[in-house]
This record gives sequence, C-alpha cells and structure tokens, in this order.
Amino acid sequence: MESFLYTLNLAVHNLLFVACAAAPFYQLRMVYKRAKFGKKLYYEMDSMMEEILSQQPRLCFWFIIGLIVTGFAFPLIHYGFHGEWQQRTSLVYWALSIKTFLVFIGFGIVNYGMFVIDKQIQVIFKTFKPNEQPPTDILDKFFALRTRRRKFCTVCLVLAIAILVISPILSFY
Repeated sequence: MESFLYTLNLAVHNLLFVACAAAPFYQLRMVYKRAKFGKKLYYEMDSMMEEILSQQPRLCFWFIIGLIVTGFAFPLIHYGFHGEWQQRTSLVYWALSIKTFLVFIGFGIVNYGMFVIDKQIQVIFKTFKPNEQPPTDILDKFFALRTRRRKFCTVCLVLAIAILVISPILSFY
C-alpha cells in the first residue's frame, strides 16, 4: 500500500509540475511571436492573448498549492507506514531546502503577477476599443507592463528548470 500511495502521489506531483512549468514556456513563445507585430494594438489578437495570459497565473497558483501539498505528502506517507521520518543525507536536506525556497519564490511571483501586474494590464486593456488605436502614452504603458510580465514569466521558467534539476537528488541520495 505504501508503494501505491507513493506512486500515486508522485504521478499527481509530476502532472502538477508539468502543468505549472509548461505555462511559462508556452507563454513566452506566444509573447515573443506577438512582439514581431510591434507596439500597435491588434485588438482581437491582443484580447485573446490577454485572456490566456491573465488566466494562466490563476491556474499556476492552484498548481503550486497542489505541488506544495503533494511535496509534503512524500515524507508523511513514509512516516505513516514506518512511524518515523526517513533518514536522508545532508545533501538531500539542502536540496529540499533550496527546492522549497524556489517554489515559494515562484509562488510569490505568481501572486505578484496576478494581483499587481495583471490587474494594471486588465484595467488599461478594458479602455481599448476594437476599431480604434489608443493614445500612444497609454499604449506605451500597456506594453511596458507586458514587458514586465514577460520578465517575471522568464524568471518562473528558470525557477521551474532549477526545481526540475534539483528534484532527482531527493529520490536518489
């Protein structure tokens, strides 16, 4: 039963990680493709992009919550069956500490993106009209905020890669 629960938890944990880590990768690809069109509003395309880009952090928020829960479930499963914490090397504890720290940094970025940057972008975007170019100063602010969001998205992708590289240490040492 322990192996089954561990395997089930690992499968859920890995699926959550893939869902969370894939988001910044594909979002960055979309944003870089959009950049080729310059700082001009293409309402239909930008509307579609904003819908996707503003929803993804909300999904990542819940994916990260799930990652934290399933991550802490691994030692609890062992404890539940053996009545003691699994003994690990100091390397594993360092890796776990770093991984946990990186996860919470990512969680902070997602929250900042949702509650600060994205709110500002959405407020500006709601003033745009389908057949009309907005004033240059507003458009410049809109694209500056998008650039800021892209930079945070890049950090999230780097964090996801770092977490992915660190994770095997937890299983094999």
